[in-house]
Amino acid sequence: MSAKSFATQMRLLIEDIKSKGTAAIYCDNLISYLKEVENSPEVELTLAELERYKADLQNWIESNKYQHERDIEMFRSVITAGQSAIKSSFLLNGGAAIATLAFIGHLVQFNLEKVAVFSACLLPFTYGVLAVAVTSGLTYLSEWFYASSNQKVIEWDIGFKLNIACIVLALSSYGFFVWGMCLSYKILSTYS
Repeated sequence: MSAKSFATQMRLLIEDIKSKGTAAIYCDNLISYLKEVENSPEVELTLAELERYKADLQNWIESNKYQHERDIEMFRSVITAGQSAIKSSFLLNGGAAIATLAFIGHLVQFNLEKVAVFSACLLPFTYGVLAVAVTSGLTYLSEWFYASSNQKVIEWDIGFKLNIACIVLALSSYGFFVWGMCLSYKILSTYS
């Protein structure tokens, strides 16, 4: 049944109800509305237009699926790269700290008065390890705020700030490693 035929039937029915004395539904307004519907041009899609609409809808769905999958893969790659950066910084600073401790331990046996000088080399590497450990914890908190089911602006803001803090701490751990290397080189070059 088309909209026009429905409107015609509805108008006839309401006119019948009105002729029987029921006027509580403001029949005149309803009748005039239905007459407008009857007189409006009827829009029916052709089969080609309907198929084009279906194709456009399918294209939109596939485009959104692609964008969603791309966003997920980009997020995974960012997480993987961040984890690699944390691991490499931990290995750099931790390995350097262990090597320095081993050197100082060996130095204790042969030249005890030089231990205090070389112990200064250990400090930047331990700061680097501490920065990486804090980065790892803040990364968890950052993701926790981002993944909040409420998704309030304040939680996203806190997650973003924690993410920036993670980046700064990770970069500073590399800075601590460079500082420790330069300090170790300086002390070793003056060692006789």
